[in-house]
Amino acid sequence: MARKPSAGGGGRESGAGADGSTGDPPLPPYPSTLGHPLTHTVGAMRDVFGFRNRAMAERDFVRIKLLGPGDVYHLGHPDYFERVLLSGRDEFRKSDDFRIAFDGGLVAVEGDAWRRQRETLQPLFARDRLLGHGDEMVAQVRRRCRRWEPGTRIDLAAETSQLSLDVLFATLFGRELAIDGDAEIRTAADRLQHWFAPTSYPLPHWVPTPARRRFQRGKERLRNVADRLLDAAATDPPADPSAADDLLSLLVALRESGVAADGALSDDRLRDQVVTMIFAGHDTTSTAIAFAFYALATHPDVRERFHAEVDALDGPPTVEDLDDLNVTRRVVTETLRLYPPVYTIPREAATDVILDGYRIPEGAATWLTVDQVHRDPRFYDDPAAFRPGRWDTGLRERLPDFAYAPFGGGPRRCIGRQFALIEAKLALATVGREYHLARPGDAGSDPPLLGEMTARMEPGTEFVVEAR
Repeated sequence: MARKPSAGGGGRESGAGADGSTGDPPLPPYPSTLGHPLTHTVGAMRDVFGFRNRAMAERDFVRIKLLGPGDVYHLGHPDYFERVLLSGRDEFRKSDDFRIAFDGGLVAVEGDAWRRQRETLQPLFARDRLLGHGDEMVAQVRRRCRRWEPGTRIDLAAETSQLSLDVLFATLFGRELAIDGDAEIRTAADRLQHWFAPTSYPLPHWVPTPARRRFQRGKERLRNVADRLLDAAATDPPADPSAADDLLSLLVALRESGVAADGALSDDRLRDQVVTMIFAGHDTTSTAIAFAFYALATHPDVRERFHAEVDALDGPPTVEDLDDLNVTRRVVTETLRLYPPVYTIPREAATDVILDGYRIPEGAATWLTVDQVHRDPRFYDDPAAFRPGRWDTGLRERLPDFAYAPFGGGPRRCIGRQFALIEAKLALATVGREYHLARPGDAGSDPPLLGEMTARMEPGTEFVVEAR
């Protein structure tokens, strides 16, 4: 396969991708690896990840044509990520899809509204504050995995999704979900994904697909859940926000005390934040945990070192153990490289943008292909291999900025990054001390991927519970 030209490094084919005009820079080319542009929609609907691999096989900057969004511009180099997320971030904005899913939540808003919300919420996600939730995280993980019977098969994606939702509600919302109940919350939290189902997303927004109907029902239910949670928290909010026991009480107390910036915590914004946190606070973390267990199941040498590390603990892991869980940390880091839940960072051009001699028109969908960069041999040796030890050699310091971006980058890097990392490490260590989750003997070697808003393990992917 021909190597890609480096970002900013030329390699453009003469006249390739030109839009017929003589004054403007040309549009980037359609990939020769995908066939005629009119076939792109079908290809993307059939196989999201295979389609992306073919699209980005030869170049770092291409466009594809989808029936709904139209031309979509794919960027697959850290230099482009830096431009979109940092130095040229005013040239790009969040797409309508964020607003459709999250309304006025932190991940969807722009400009001054985003800055006010971020300033209000950022202290709530400080590492020291999050470490205070460590014991509850471990308790919720143990509560769920104690239900696993050795020798039985579990749907790993479903179990880790429920586990992360248990953790989220018990820590940030101060409410323990029923282990076999609260079905409305659990179902609704999953259905925000369905707006981005590969069988729907390439189609125009007005097409009423089954996935989009499920999304609408799930979003409405989640908004109702958020209203009920906030009503309960508002019955007796602490007069002093610092005395709040959970995030919901703290948000309500900040609103009532007038500490928050104007409008950042209005009733509507509070609900939007809760919906955002319910989805974003569990989905990506549960996916990372599931893929980490997949990797441990299929790499016995790594698993042996991992088990030796967690077996050396005096008991269930605590936050005091985190700095010593070096193998576990590297497993999480490598999992997020090889299987980044946020495999695409979507933006749209706020104006005509000239990038490496090509033009991205105003309003055009622009996608940063995180998974492609994370598997690029220009930055990683043997990039398709699961090798946690690569992170023990100073690799992070040698990588270009944005070559490792599982949580995005720039000012809008994921606010829940520390929460996700703490939870993932504690969950792996907690389960790993008591169980080995093995792949059935008839299973394939590659994890079955589902590409929606995030990359997830296919539902129904079974693992066998083995007691240790």
